[in-house]
Amino acid sequence: MRLRVLWGVLCLYAGWPGGAAAAVRVVATIFPLADVVRQVGGDEVEVVTLLPPGASPHTFEPTPEQARQVAKARVFVDVGAGLDNWAARLRAARTEPLIIVTATAGLSLLDGDHGAGGDPHVWLDPVLMRDHIVGAIVDGLAAAAPDRRAAFERGAVQLRDALTRLDAEVRALLAPAQRRSYVAFHAAWRYFGRRYDLTEVAVVESFPGKEPSAREIAALVDRARAAHAAALLIEPQFAPRMAEQIAREFGGRTVLTDPIGGAQVPGRQSYVDLMRYNARAFAEALR
Repeated sequence: MRLRVLWGVLCLYAGWPGGAAAAVRVVATIFPLADVVRQVGGDEVEVVTLLPPGASPHTFEPTPEQARQVAKARVFVDVGAGLDNWAARLRAARTEPLIIVTATAGLSLLDGDHGAGGDPHVWLDPVLMRDHIVGAIVDGLAAAAPDRRAAFERGAVQLRDALTRLDAEVRALLAPAQRRSYVAFHAAWRYFGRRYDLTEVAVVESFPGKEPSAREIAALVDRARAAHAAALLIEPQFAPRMAEQIAREFGGRTVLTDPIGGAQVPGRQSYVDLMRYNARAFAEALR
């Protein structure tokens, strides 16, 4: 009897036949990627999100507790292209091998101001998420647990179906919009705009924390007026103190978008819900 109990304990922790394999520990830098890992992995994964709700991935400083979370992880999922460089310090402190999945890897990136070869905000295009990032996450999880690839593939199929429906919903929401131009406080929406035929005519902060000069604001207002932009998109991750004043200058209003969301943020508690929220915000901004 004692031998059978001991055998069961060993199976439980080692993942041998007769015992449940331990969940794959995954750390993701931002919530949208963490949620996609959860959707793909289901009960086979245990996911930690590093960036807290309301924080900017551009300026975040990780904590010692987050370093400990990375030390325990088997898979690390980040954005790359300069957005979450702070995560590299956490990975560098590890001594054990780590499987890394980078969302921007292998993609031809739009021009950006982040100093790392392009615009990193690829997750805000749900078709790129469906056709590129989901597959990379499946491969990363399967590298950690090859015997569970079939389960990860099943999760990916369900998620891709949901993203296909989301893409159709976004197109339907934006189709009636008479205006197709917008002003952004932060240049996060270029992949979304490219996908849905929208034009970013101006950006308040070309890089987070870099406030524009009076001359740059005047030029921004001129471009917004010329394009008949109706709204300036703001975000909870930044404190756009001047946004409402600039919007008034070109005869527009501010509309809240959110590129990050969070498990505790009402209405933005999954990647699909987050993108649905943003599509509705764009529909409001473009009317």
